[in-house]
Amino acid sequence: MRRLDYTKSSSEHVESLGDGPVTAPKHGQLTTFHPVINPALEKRVIRKIDMMVIPFICITYLITYIDKAMLGYSAVFGLKESLHLHGTEYSWLGSMFYFGYLAFEYPTTFVMQKVPVSKWLSVNLFFWGGITIALAGCSNFRSFLALRFLIGALESCSTPAYLLITATWYTVEEQPIRIGWWSTFLGLANSFGGLLAFGVGQIKGALQSWQYQFIFIGAISCAWAIFMFFTLAEHPSTAPWLNTEEREAAVQRLGVRHQGANHREIKKYQIIEALTDPKTWLFFLCGVSTQVVNGAASNFGSLIIEGFGYSNLVTTLFQIPYGMVVLVSNVSAMYLQRWLPGQKRCLVAIIYVCPALAGAVGIHTISRDHKVALLVCYWLTSTYTASFAMVMSLITANTGGSTKRTVVNALFFVSYCVGNIVGPFSFKSNEAPTYTSGIVAMLVAYCVEIFLLLAFAAYAVMLNRKKMEVLHGQGLVLEDAGFRNEETPVDQTDKEDIFFCYSY
Repeated sequence: MRRLDYTKSSSEHVESLGDGPVTAPKHGQLTTFHPVINPALEKRVIRKIDMMVIPFICITYLITYIDKAMLGYSAVFGLKESLHLHGTEYSWLGSMFYFGYLAFEYPTTFVMQKVPVSKWLSVNLFFWGGITIALAGCSNFRSFLALRFLIGALESCSTPAYLLITATWYTVEEQPIRIGWWSTFLGLANSFGGLLAFGVGQIKGALQSWQYQFIFIGAISCAWAIFMFFTLAEHPSTAPWLNTEEREAAVQRLGVRHQGANHREIKKYQIIEALTDPKTWLFFLCGVSTQVVNGAASNFGSLIIEGFGYSNLVTTLFQIPYGMVVLVSNVSAMYLQRWLPGQKRCLVAIIYVCPALAGAVGIHTISRDHKVALLVCYWLTSTYTASFAMVMSLITANTGGSTKRTVVNALFFVSYCVGNIVGPFSFKSNEAPTYTSGIVAMLVAYCVEIFLLLAFAAYAVMLNRKKMEVLHGQGLVLEDAGFRNEETPVDQTDKEDIFFCYSY
C-alpha cells in the first residue's frame, strides 16, 4: 500500500482532455470516472491564474500590512507627542486594531461564505483606506483609538480572504507555493513602508510628518480597492480572461474534493467537528505564539531600533533590511518545503523559527554598547514570518469541508488577534529602551511555537496511519481517491473523506 505523493503536480498524472473521460475499472465500491486534462492546457491555465490572481493578493497584502505598521513608523515622527500619549496608551492603540479585528472576525468570515469574496474584500479595503486618511485628523487618544478599532473591523476579512481565494483557484499541492508568494510581500511591506516613512518624513508642510503618512497610504488603499473591485475574478468558471476550454480545465483540475470549496450551505455538524478537532486548537495556539511576536514587531520595531541609539529617520531606513530578511526567509522556505520529500512543512517552519529565537536571545543579552550586533539580532527576529506562512498552508491543506474550513479559519484569526493584542502589552513603556519583558515574551513565544509544530507533525502521522488502516480494511488504497461512488457527498470534511491524507 503506497502513500500519496504530495511532491507531484496534478499535471504528472493526467492525459488529454480531448480524449474524453476515462471510465475507471471497478475497485471495491468506487465506480465513477476520473477527470483527465491535457498537461499543456493545464500548464497554460495555471500560468494565467498566477498572472491574474496572485498579484491582487500580493499588492493588497502589502497595502494592508503598511496600514498596520504605519503606527510604528509614526511613533518616531511625533505621533505620541501630538496625541499626548502616556503610560500604556500607545500599547492600546496597537492592540485596539485587533480588538476590532476580533469582534468582526466571525461575522465577516461567514459573510464571505455567502457573497463573492473578491467584492467583499474590495469594499472593505476602500472603507478602511478612508478611515486611515481620517486618522491624520485626530488630535487626541480617544478619537484615534476609535478609528483604530474600525480599521481592525474592516481589515478582519483580509487574510481569511487571501486564503479562501488561494483555495478557490489552486490544488492542495499548489497552495503552499502561492501562499509563500503573497507572504513574501510582508517583507516588501516592511521595506517599502520604511522607505515611505523616510520619504514622507522629509516633507515640510502645514501638517506633521505622521499625518502625511496616513493620508498617503489611505489614498493608495482606496484607489487599489476600486481597481480590484472591477478586475479580480471570483471563480475559475467565470474568469473573463480564460476561454471556454480553459475555464473547464481550471475547474476540472481542482478535482472532486474542490467541488465543495464554494459550498454556500452552513452545516452544523461541520461546526461541531471543527470545534472538537485537536488540529483546530493546535492551529489556534500556533496563531497566538506567532502573533505575539508580530504584535510586538509591527508596533514596537521602530522603537526597539531607536532604543539602540539611532535617530528617527535612520530608524525607518533600518526597517528596510528587516523587510528584506522577511522576503528572503519566505521565498527560501517556500522552495525548501517544495524540495523536501513529502513537503515537510512543520520541519521547515521550525528551521526558520530558530534564527529568530537566536536574535531575541542576542537582543536580551548583548550590551547596548554594541549597536551593530543588536541591529543584526533584530533583523534575525524577522525569520519567524516564514513559519506563519507554513502554518497557514497547513490549515488549507489539512481542513476539508466548506463550513469546517470557515470555522477553523475564523478561529485561527481569532488567535491571530489574541497574539497581536498580547504582544504590544508585553512591551512596557517604563522599560524603554531595553523592553526586557517584551523580549522575554518573544523568546517564550518562539519556544512554544516549536513545541506546537512538533506536536502537530506527530498528530498528523498518527491520523494518516489510522486512515491507512481504514482503507486497508475496505480493500482500497489512496490512489483510488479519484474514483468516487455517485452517492458520495462532495462537501466532505477531512475526517469523513477516507482518502484524505494529512500534510505535515
